[in-house]
Amino acid sequence: MDILGMNITDASAQKEPYKRFVEQLSGWYGGGELPELASQDLRFALELQRQKINSLGLDMQCTMKRSGADKNNAVGISYSDRVFNNCIVSGNLNMTRSIGSKQYQAYKDTNEIGLTAVIQDLKGGTQPDKSMPLCCPHCGAASTLGELEDGCEYCGTKFVMSELYPKVSNFFITRHEDRTERYNKNKREAAIFMAACIIPLIIMSFILGDDLAMRIAGAFVAGGIVGFILFCMKKLFETFALIGKTARGGSGTVTTLYRLNKIKKHDPEFSGEYFRDKAIALFRMAVYSSDPTQLACCKCECPEKAADIIEADIYNLNVNSCEINGDVCEVQTTLFLDCLHFNKKGKIVLKCDKFRMSMRKRLKKPTELGFSMQAVSCHSCGASFDAHNVKECPYCRTPYELEDDDWVMTALY
Repeated sequence: MDILGMNITDASAQKEPYKRFVEQLSGWYGGGELPELASQDLRFALELQRQKINSLGLDMQCTMKRSGADKNNAVGISYSDRVFNNCIVSGNLNMTRSIGSKQYQAYKDTNEIGLTAVIQDLKGGTQPDKSMPLCCPHCGAASTLGELEDGCEYCGTKFVMSELYPKVSNFFITRHEDRTERYNKNKREAAIFMAACIIPLIIMSFILGDDLAMRIAGAFVAGGIVGFILFCMKKLFETFALIGKTARGGSGTVTTLYRLNKIKKHDPEFSGEYFRDKAIALFRMAVYSSDPTQLACCKCECPEKAADIIEADIYNLNVNSCEINGDVCEVQTTLFLDCLHFNKKGKIVLKCDKFRMSMRKRLKKPTELGFSMQAVSCHSCGASFDAHNVKECPYCRTPYELEDDDWVMTALY
């Protein structure tokens, strides 16, 4: 079925990679290796997150287990454009997360969550295995495809690679409210409101003195009714707040699709899903990094209100404007997030945040979507370096313009 040029199909083939990613992500948060299925940007962001948490003297432990009687409960759909097969796969999990140090526990929660992973694969062909023998394009040494992602062990040359697919380009966590806990909470709150209205009326009955039995009975009836009305008004306001939270960014969906299509007219290889996941990756790198100005992908500082974020889950993204001047594309976006903040009092709080982010890319070179690699070499002296971590050649200080090859962040506020 085609909707807006995208083919909606079943994503059952990606259920197994999804389960493997859940296991790998849980292992990573338990102190293990980075998830093998995570994309390069996602792995880099996870590394920066751990470094930031550790720099605060904290440690985060998180375990995820599939919930329910059916342990194969992952479901999802697949939709395609001319570039990607984008599989959105979701499943219900029990997540227990704790953040703290040896001296104290700053945060702990246990929730039933929905974990959604975006699994991307290229259309029209299988991808080589990471164990496939391959010579280093720089020095010719025998190696494997997987090893060259992190740099040749013989000559030290590192590469920018288009993603090896299938990869998990992003993941989202949605917390489900426990219905039993919500029911018990509502009963407690209703009792508190009614008691708060009944008790003053009973006290007033004793003060007045005459016809005490009748006054006390009236106090129970009138106070109960007023308390229940106040309780209902509180729940009504909470419902409106919940609707506002759930609808965050929804009003900009149509204009976002229109502006992304504008970029696609100038870059046929452009994918809206790839752009969205790149924007999310850039935000995580900026807020997790100790100094984002040292990253080639960040041409701005992290704002103070985002400096205490230790975990960010993206809820929605809007594209506010898109300007193309020559071969330079400037995009203004709004990110709607659920973030954990480590405040100055040493407490961790969950907040609904909204940030505006500007991104830029030169469109003279199309987005590289197929399997390919290139050495990140200085155009001036020929030295190789890690494109993620520096904005200039560490040997001759010649600026390295990552925006010639990929999106960069130019403002965050």
